[in-house]
Amino acid sequence: TFRLPLQASLSQMRCVVLALSFAAASAFVPPATLRVERSAVSASDVSMMAGKASKPKPLSPGSNYPTTSNIQTQKSGFGNFLQKFQKADGKSKYGMPIFLPNGNINPAYLAAERKEMASQRMTNVKAEAAKTKKMKAAGTFELGDYIAKKIGNVGSGKEYYQSGR
Repeated sequence: TFRLPLQASLSQMRCVVLALSFAAASAFVPPATLRVERSAVSASDVSMMAGKASKPKPLSPGSNYPTTSNIQTQKSGFGNFLQKFQKADGKSKYGMPIFLPNGNINPAYLAAERKEMASQRMTNVKAEAAKTKKMKAAGTFELGDYIAKKIGNVGSGKEYYQSGR
């Protein structure tokens, strides 16, 4: 008599395990009908090779990460000096070889490179000085000038403190 309840519970356990396995398997089966939704796109939105080809803005969709001439130089000209790529053999852009026949770097090439960097630095400083002078003449260089022009009198001048308010 002890075997009968044990056999009954084993058969019940098999049914439960079988039902759970079918439930788990059916959870990963794709649905029989697949709903396909299409977005409404007007013909004016799609422009394929039509009209003039305008240059896309940087990092906009379709621009594919455009490169710049020198990524390390700012618009004002300041930044890390990064020269154009040159091959090691033949003459450099300064008209002399980069390396000497014994393998050392040509000191005249290094001097010409330093001279170019110094001239670029002087050009940048002169351009920045001219920009600053122009902004001072226009009254837009200092923050106080900007606030006075855009916002107006904010009540913190000399006459405000001497008025005793």
